[in-house]
Amino acid sequence: MKQTYLHVQEKKNFTAELADGVLTVSGPESNVIFNVENGVEKIQLSCKDSSSAASLIAMEHLFAHKPELKTISVNQIATHRADFYQNPALWCTYGTQILTPEQWMYSGDVRHPVRPQPRPGDLLYSRYVPAVGKTISFRVVDVERDLKTFHFWHNQPYVNEFWELAKPEAELKEYLEKGLVDLHSIPTFVEFDGVPVGYFEMYWTLEDRLGPYYESEAFDRGFHLLIGNMEYLGFKNTDAILKSASHYLFLEEPRTRKIMAEPRSDNQRIIRYVETFPAWRKVKEFDFPHKRAALLECRREKFFLGNFL
Repeated sequence: MKQTYLHVQEKKNFTAELADGVLTVSGPESNVIFNVENGVEKIQLSCKDSSSAASLIAMEHLFAHKPELKTISVNQIATHRADFYQNPALWCTYGTQILTPEQWMYSGDVRHPVRPQPRPGDLLYSRYVPAVGKTISFRVVDVERDLKTFHFWHNQPYVNEFWELAKPEAELKEYLEKGLVDLHSIPTFVEFDGVPVGYFEMYWTLEDRLGPYYESEAFDRGFHLLIGNMEYLGFKNTDAILKSASHYLFLEEPRTRKIMAEPRSDNQRIIRYVETFPAWRKVKEFDFPHKRAALLECRREKFFLGNFL
């Protein structure tokens, strides 16, 4: 059981391999050996000289491959699964380590916190997902690099049915460029092992069109999604992508308590999926000016305490 992991914030690759009660974590500079004492729900790791990065990789490897595992102790210091997956260091480029004072601004008549804005092409999140055997990543759209793929996806009938953006490249180029300068949203591509799979618009709901339709809070997040690469359609891949997207949005801003979605109420693929994923629930149906929508909600505590990663 050997696997390669990217430590996103350190921008370094590590491998982890468990064999005969020994877990070896190999990095760019050294190998770290952990002795493993197995339990069903708890594992003890011991090591004379373990770096924090090596310890995090060791825990990621064990938690990822042992879904029944609740706690890992490294040299007698215990970490619970729900706590571990709320640490952004391994997976999230922009994860907030120390909260800074909030600064506020107006968008129209809506007052909201000032939002960070990543740069085109930036890697936001990357995590190996054993359920699909691939590394799922989110990166900010790069118009020059991604436009042809974005145009091809939107001109597929099953995508256009819900997005209604089967337009020429020039119009879609303008759409992406506007998205990149809009502080309330981040246009991203999701990739499997570096292969573009789909498009996600991640946004802050307070200043979005969705904000007035429910009791939105300052750091609520939402997203619009499409899976444009037909080779990656299907429940298992969709499940891995949506869990990773939810994970990223909770990590990127620790004050985010809720993630919202507002698909068309007749989008049965999404509605059926939510029914299988207890962290999400359908709150209500409501009318936008342009569509009848279903309001969906995922709460932080349900997501992390539900052992969904």
